[in-house]
Amino acid sequence: MIIQSGGASCMKPSVLFWSQSPDLYLLFSHILATEGFKSVLAGDENLEQLAAQPSVVAILLDTENSFERALEMCGLIKANQAMAHVRLLTLMPGGNEQHHLDLLRAGVDETFVRPTSPGKILAYLHSVVSGGKAPKARGETGIFDVWEFSLETGRRLVRHGSKEVQLSPTEFRLLSLLLQAPGRVFSRSELISAAWPPNYIVQPRTVDVHVGRLRRLLEQMTGRPIIRTVRSSGYAVEFE
Repeated sequence: MIIQSGGASCMKPSVLFWSQSPDLYLLFSHILATEGFKSVLAGDENLEQLAAQPSVVAILLDTENSFERALEMCGLIKANQAMAHVRLLTLMPGGNEQHHLDLLRAGVDETFVRPTSPGKILAYLHSVVSGGKAPKARGETGIFDVWEFSLETGRRLVRHGSKEVQLSPTEFRLLSLLLQAPGRVFSRSELISAAWPPNYIVQPRTVDVHVGRLRRLLEQMTGRPIIRTVRSSGYAVEFE
């Protein structure tokens, strides 16, 4: 079954909501509609078809009561090139760090822990939409060069030569901090302070997973390791 909300205009950015709770969907669809988004409650049988539509900017998976299936869906979404343009978000109950780590490994772009402020999700979605606009002049988009890399803050893009990759907000903040002082070892506490909201409970293992993903992406771009692990201390970037 497909439930649509937020108007019929095909020009509106769309968010697919995958959940076992129609009530939760109706709440979020109302909130999204007030911010100009169209929302669609999608199921296993039609998620792939719906996600291929160019107006879809994000898929929000509600993992409560169906975590294992949600994890499977993450893998299917990330493996499907037709969904490569779509940001993958998850909404999960608090108190299960292992579930959070499993979602990160599955390629989720951002996880929101319930109860969460709808404003955080809206801010993320607006950043995705603004990032999809045509590029502006270099000075207007917050593009700056750091050593071998070019970073575009508005779209969280990292470029190295002819290659580029779009990072999640957390990974972009981590990289921005590490690049401020190549060679310096940043502790996990420093990385948490720079990349996560205040008062947000982050375990050291969560930092390791994010840095691990970032390390792999940079190594794929450059052909060599860029982020170095300093045992019992933290992480540093090295260019030599």
